[in-house]
Amino acid sequence: PCNLQEMDVGMAAMIFEIITATVGHAKTEECIASWSTRWPVHRIDGSKGMLEAYQQGYAESNAGVLAYIHDDVLIRESNWHERVEKEFEDESVGLVGFGGALFHGSADLYKVPYKLQQLGRSGYRSNVDDAEVHGERFTGDCDVAVLDGFALIIRREFLLRVGGWPLGTPLGYSLYDYWAAALAHRLSFRIRLVGVRCNHFGG
Repeated sequence: PCNLQEMDVGMAAMIFEIITATVGHAKTEECIASWSTRWPVHRIDGSKGMLEAYQQGYAESNAGVLAYIHDDVLIRESNWHERVEKEFEDESVGLVGFGGALFHGSADLYKVPYKLQQLGRSGYRSNVDDAEVHGERFTGDCDVAVLDGFALIIRREFLLRVGGWPLGTPLGYSLYDYWAAALAHRLSFRIRLVGVRCNHFGG
């Protein structure tokens, strides 16, 4: 059982904590140092599986907002915390991230011969160093359909309502971000992209 289930959710609503599943990436120490110390960082051994580590972090934290950040993400903006905190002042916001897409699927789906890629995310935006390789560079903030899991910042209420991370399912390192987005839409949470300048070395 998660600690927050035994306390007033409102008391912890605006407490933030970073959770990272570490797997020994060469840039991990440099990356974590770039996150600053405004929010505590909880490092968990990721060798057991990323979602298992994420669930452990969720169970061991009382924070109202959990920032799941890959250990190979270097953040280049000193005020990124303030930008994220501002988003969560809106209680309808359930997820925030640094890279995301405006919609699911291609506009030509069912209009031209089928290709698997038509089911992917479309209109992807971010402010990573090589943003143009992946989509469009974006420095502002906006609603999106789905976020990329390299930085997935989640209101704890969302995880409480969905029963935590989907352990024991086919989901693992891939598609957990789609899972979170789909359930956020189902529960009427907004999903927000904040174009924080960063570099995802593994991206």
